[in-house]
Amino acid sequence: MSRGNGLSAAQQPGPLCVVGAGYVGLVTAVCLADSGVEVRLLDVDQTRLALLRSGRSPIHEPLLDDLLSKVLRRGRLVLCNDVAEAMRGARMAMLAVGTPPLADGRADLSQVRAALGEVVANATESDTVVVIKSTVPPGTTAALRALCRRSGRTFPLCVCPEFLSEGSAVKDFHHPPQVVIGGDDRVACERVARLFEYLDAPVRITDSTSAELIKYGTNSFLALKISFINEMAHLCELTGADVQVVADGIGTDSRIGRAFLGAGLGFGGSCFPKDVRALDMAASYHGQSFWLLRAAVEVNAQQRSRFVAKIQKALRGNLANKRIAVLGLAFKPGTDDIRAAASIDVIRHLEDLGARVVATDPVAGAKAAAQLPFTEIVADPYECVSGADAVVLVTEWPEYVALDWRRIAPLVKRHLVIDGRNCLDGEALVAAGFTYISMGRAVRRPGRPAQTDHTLRPELLASGIG
Repeated sequence: MSRGNGLSAAQQPGPLCVVGAGYVGLVTAVCLADSGVEVRLLDVDQTRLALLRSGRSPIHEPLLDDLLSKVLRRGRLVLCNDVAEAMRGARMAMLAVGTPPLADGRADLSQVRAALGEVVANATESDTVVVIKSTVPPGTTAALRALCRRSGRTFPLCVCPEFLSEGSAVKDFHHPPQVVIGGDDRVACERVARLFEYLDAPVRITDSTSAELIKYGTNSFLALKISFINEMAHLCELTGADVQVVADGIGTDSRIGRAFLGAGLGFGGSCFPKDVRALDMAASYHGQSFWLLRAAVEVNAQQRSRFVAKIQKALRGNLANKRIAVLGLAFKPGTDDIRAAASIDVIRHLEDLGARVVATDPVAGAKAAAQLPFTEIVADPYECVSGADAVVLVTEWPEYVALDWRRIAPLVKRHLVIDGRNCLDGEALVAAGFTYISMGRAVRRPGRPAQTDHTLRPELLASGIG
């Protein structure tokens, strides 16, 4: 069978039970069902299941609704709320439940343990393989194998971490850089690998702890890369350099690459913040101080405060009763997720300083409203900017990149734009009469050359810098 065309009849693994219809579980279940696997998707949330039965996803994810409707129509995906029903005849079960952070940053594994216990108790086949799809700290799979025994039988336990990005999860599932599977039962790992044979991606089978660390290490390294370029952006502002040029130069080196070197408001979402803290806690548990991870978290938080300081300085230090229009609430384009979103921190900070904030987002407005009770949230970006003392871009949605700034010019009170993602056309803004402030680059004003917003210190002049 050629790669990329799904599984042939001979390759079918039998019914697959996916436990958890959250982000990872839903995308995994739908995509595997589309490849030809018979999938039972188990969840206890009746409201979520009702929405799914109607062919609608509870999350905003491009391509997912169409794929969901397709596999439901063809009977490849069956939605269940009873574990016995979902496990009847299943020769494989994937656990895709949440591992939210505890107060100290450790991953809460209570849902994983509970799901594992239910699956083992209700397995009807002697050769059922259990797969942890949730992101779990190193050593978790090995430690949980003791829970996989029942009536003298031991069910093999593997881990198969996901590498899905919100906003492109369906595409990521079909075009992964690799498939990672970890476990001490080679035959079981190879059975899991056959699920993904149709994908054009290498399969890496290793021990479970290494597989768990590959997942954490990948996300943490990308977070470090983001924090590094944000520190470079700050240095660019102090020295007069342009962070876009610097990032292009650094990223040209094949050992580094340009991806994740975009200066801005840092990382957010459900993965990077949680996984960085969890890896740091895992290291601490073994007596290691992972200072790089702690620095990345500190820089990420500081970047948002620096952004508010930019806005405050642009308005001459006084935000009291200033109307600030915020474009974008989701932590990134293509999703309605606001977990650890820069928008929440920035808006709360602005309101603490006395600003009146009006915000907009194509899909995340309703979710953000619950966390921002003092913020006016509107659907139309042109309504959002009306009467604004400053327009602030937080999420780089294509809709905002394509805004007509000549149309906006007569709507605003002050012609001031602060771009937190370096995605707007500075020349077009200046031509429309706006002062344009971005991250790690010179301030641009109508009729004046670009000016770096810094004052060279005497010691820098003496040393020849600048």
